[in-house]
Amino acid sequence: MTHSTLYQLIETRLDGTLADYVAAGLSAGKSWRTIANEIRQETGCRVTFETLRSWFKDRIQIEVIHK
Repeated sequence: MTHSTLYQLIETRLDGTLADYVAAGLSAGKSWRTIANEIRQETGCRVTFETLRSWFKDRIQIEVIHK
């Protein structure tokens, strides 16, 4: 799969893959908007939460556990 220039730039500035970063954030209960804001703070790259959701809508599954 070919990723956009923005996706590639974000990955070069993160310590790891963007998919792992997003999965970790979602697993921790963070919203898409919060994850997008954190990516902007850490990388200087502006990405919207809608863009993140579109990139990962079929690629990341998070298990929800009810206590």
